[in-house]
Amino acid sequence: MIHKYSIEMSGSEREITVEKLDGNRVRVVHAGRTRVYDAVRIGGSGRASSWSLLPEGGGTTALVDVDGAAPDLNVTVDNVTVPLKLESARAKVAGRAAPAQKVGPSSVQSPMPGKVVKVLVAAGDEVKAGQGVVVVEAMKMENELKAPKDGKVKSVSAKEGQPVEAGQTLVTLE
Repeated sequence: MIHKYSIEMSGSEREITVEKLDGNRVRVVHAGRTRVYDAVRIGGSGRASSWSLLPEGGGTTALVDVDGAAPDLNVTVDNVTVPLKLESARAKVAGRAAPAQKVGPSSVQSPMPGKVVKVLVAAGDEVKAGQGVVVVEAMKMENELKAPKDGKVKSVSAKEGQPVEAGQTLVTLE
């Protein structure tokens, strides 16, 4: 399966594609360049993990330490730690699905068919623009849907475990 990610690092945004191949092999496409690695988890637990990346065809093995939980990660390679934001391309699109509105009621709608995994707000809650309100799972990926504006939650029509269709209103803000 191919996974597309958006990485924000040092103030710039980059796209990366990772495809799981056979065994421990992964194909990584970044900036038009394709590389295949033998990727083996060599340690860690919880929010921290260590990986050995051996390039196919030879080259130096990279030891990579990852600390944190997506989207906010700290990645260390060769004793250099870089903070980055890692977000699936699908989650990034879902976060932009509802355009921001300045006045009047607005709704948060499911951008795709799926299942409600978690409801993060209740009627009467105050929310800020960009705050997560509902998590929808689609194609085995969780997508946090965000409030398009500051406001008060007028109603929540989503329930955990509920199937949803694309365009279905899940939360209404006033």
